[in-house]
Amino acid sequence: MTVRDRGTYVPSRAPLSEEAEREERDDRDRLRSVQAKLRELLERRRLILSEVHRLSDEQEALHHLRRPGDEEVERIHQEYRDLGGQLAETRRLREEARRALDAALIALREYRAQLPRGERARPEEIRKEIAQLELRQQTHALPLPEENALIDHLRKLTQTLALAEKNKTTQEGQHAKLKELEGALAARREEFGRLTNELARLRTERDGRMDSIRGKLVDAGRIVAGIREKAHARGLAMEKLRALGTQIAELERDADRLMQGSRARRQEARKVILDYQRSVRGPMDPETARARAADAQLEELLKRGKVVLRG
Repeated sequence: MTVRDRGTYVPSRAPLSEEAEREERDDRDRLRSVQAKLRELLERRRLILSEVHRLSDEQEALHHLRRPGDEEVERIHQEYRDLGGQLAETRRLREEARRALDAALIALREYRAQLPRGERARPEEIRKEIAQLELRQQTHALPLPEENALIDHLRKLTQTLALAEKNKTTQEGQHAKLKELEGALAARREEFGRLTNELARLRTERDGRMDSIRGKLVDAGRIVAGIREKAHARGLAMEKLRALGTQIAELERDADRLMQGSRARRQEARKVILDYQRSVRGPMDPETARARAADAQLEELLKRGKVVLRG
C-alpha cells in the first residue's frame, strides 16, 4: 500500500512476471469485452422490462374496460330472459283467446242455425200492406172474383199479423241474443288480435335484445383477444428476460472469475516480493509490520468490492 494526499489509500501494484503480465492484459481485454456486453445486455433488459410493464398496464386497462361490458351483457341478458317469460305468458293467453274465439264463433253459428230460415215480415209491414189493400177495395170497383180473392188475402194477412205480433217478443229476444253473440265474437277477435300484436312486439323486442347481446359479445371478444395478444407478447418478453438473465449471470460469473484471477496474480506477486524482502532484510520493524497488516486488511476488503478510505 502507498499513502497519498488527504489520507486516501491506493493499493500498490506489485510487479508481475512477463507471463503473468501477458495474462493480465488478456484478462483485462476480456473483462472490458465482458463489461461492454454486460452494459448492452442490461440496456436490453431495461427496455424489455419497460415493454413488460407497458403490456401489463395495457392488459389491466383492457380488464377494466371489459368489466362494464360484462355487466351490460348480464343486464341485457336478464331483460332477454324477462321478455322470454312475458312471451310465454302472452302465448298462453293468446291460446286461451283463440279457444274463446273458436267457442264464440261456434256458439254464433249454432244459434243462427236454430233461427227460422227466411226473413219474417214485421207487424208494421203487414199493417201497411193491409191498409193498402183496404184502400184499393174502397176506391176501386173490382169484379167479384178479384174482390173475393182480395178479401181472402186480407183475411190471411190479418191472421199473419196476429201471429207476427204474437212472435214479436220472441223475435226481439232472438235478435238481442244474436247481437250479444256477435258482440262476444267481435270482442274475442279484438282480444286475439291484441295478443297477436303484443306477441309480435315482444318477439321483436326480444330479438333486439339478442342482437344487442351478440354485439356486446363481439366487442367483449375483441377485448379478450386483445388481452390474450398482450399476454402472449408479455410471455415472449418474459422469455427474453429469462434468456437475458441467464446470459447476464454467465457474464457476471466470467467477470468475477477474471477479477479473481487478477487479484490472485497480484496477491501471488506481492507474496513473492514480501517473502524475498523478509529473506533479505530480516525481521521487520513495528512500523513496517503495521503498514503491511493494514495492506493485508485493505486487500481483503478489495476482494469483496471497491473500497476508498477518506480522512
